[in-house]
Amino acid sequence: MSGIMAYPLHARRHKPAVPDSLQRIVVTVIENGRDSTNGRNFSFTMQRVEGGSFMMGATSEQYDRDIYTDKPAHLVFLSPFYIATTEVTNALWHAVMPGWDTIGPKGYPTNPINYISWNECQEFVRRLDSITGLPFRLPTEAEWEYAARGGAGSRHYRFAGGNEADSVGWIYSSSGNWTHPVARKQPNELGLFDMTGNVSEWCQDRFGAYQLSTTPDPYGPDTGSYRVARGGSYDECSANSHISVRRWYKPETAAGYIGFRVALTLPGDPMIQPVPEEPPLTRSVRIKGKKLQFVYVPAGQPYYISEEVECALWRKIMHVDAPNRLRNVAVGMSRVERVRFAEYCSREVKEAMYVATPEQTVAAEQQHLIEPFLPEEKHKYKKKSVRQIQRQRRLAGKLSPLTELVGFRLPKPDDPVLLQFKQDADDSRPLRLVIRLQ
Repeated sequence: MSGIMAYPLHARRHKPAVPDSLQRIVVTVIENGRDSTNGRNFSFTMQRVEGGSFMMGATSEQYDRDIYTDKPAHLVFLSPFYIATTEVTNALWHAVMPGWDTIGPKGYPTNPINYISWNECQEFVRRLDSITGLPFRLPTEAEWEYAARGGAGSRHYRFAGGNEADSVGWIYSSSGNWTHPVARKQPNELGLFDMTGNVSEWCQDRFGAYQLSTTPDPYGPDTGSYRVARGGSYDECSANSHISVRRWYKPETAAGYIGFRVALTLPGDPMIQPVPEEPPLTRSVRIKGKKLQFVYVPAGQPYYISEEVECALWRKIMHVDAPNRLRNVAVGMSRVERVRFAEYCSREVKEAMYVATPEQTVAAEQQHLIEPFLPEEKHKYKKKSVRQIQRQRRLAGKLSPLTELVGFRLPKPDDPVLLQFKQDADDSRPLRLVIRLQ
């Protein structure tokens, strides 16, 4: 049966927006401490990212390889936050962490710091907090991906800022296998640099499989031995540098291809509001003792669409023999039969159900909420074509009066479309049900 997947939505923004003065915050760090008069100043910029919703993970513009770690794509709600426009540089690192011994070279002040473990990043943000008085932290994985996609203004690029990796980031084909000064490539829609390539970036979360949930501001699993890093690096090819790619390492790992950038949520942010309640992403409906799974489809008129109806459920509802194995997807039914099936289901569960239209099915497929129907895969055990199934049912209808005389009853279709043996345009499509939302 179909898996649950997804595609980017138009993110809902918190309105009204904050004043322009709060859209970007410039933070200055003095090399030898807050009260020093002889230290050099190092500044970096924090870009505000308005809260909203988006589809996180393997959406259609990302690489089409079956990478299990970024599936399923799923709906995520986020509150407003700030994220640094660049990765933490060598110069900023040593200004905040004087005397901290690092493995990486110290002669490239504008290159991103690397050879830094997740544990060392925690010490960096703790010291940065004490210097600036602001609650810095690493971004969560969801925040990182939302920012990399461009936030509410996303143009749904494959990489952070474009569809050509070399134009937006230092990757294997252009980096010379080493880091480069930050902010030299094209930024993304939010003005963030190097979220593709240069160095991968530590996130706050532990690594784990994605879970379908409408809980706002997800934080990853509570347990686990690995931490997430995102964004590709200078030694990755473009095929491994798209936005949804996930990496995971032990928190004590320090490698040349891993760095980080900082995030921030301002205390008392006036735009942090309760996230609007959304319907559950999935729901199950039990019909005649069999469970039918539905997935939420966000649209102008949102609805739930079911998985493909199997022959077993079709037989239970319609009281006729299924033309194929019970676990096969039911096909070969006319429009009239499909409507009758939906009406029977509605009466059974006391909730209005409708036959999914081709437009609703295609919309769900395009959003990767359901998988396209592939007859050669779904019916690898099926011997008969749709036309053969219809011919068999038509013949059974003609023979029923004779077989009933000897006590053997065959299914008797009463649909005039079937009796006339006129193939319906919907016959080859699997049957799905829809529950409309107001």
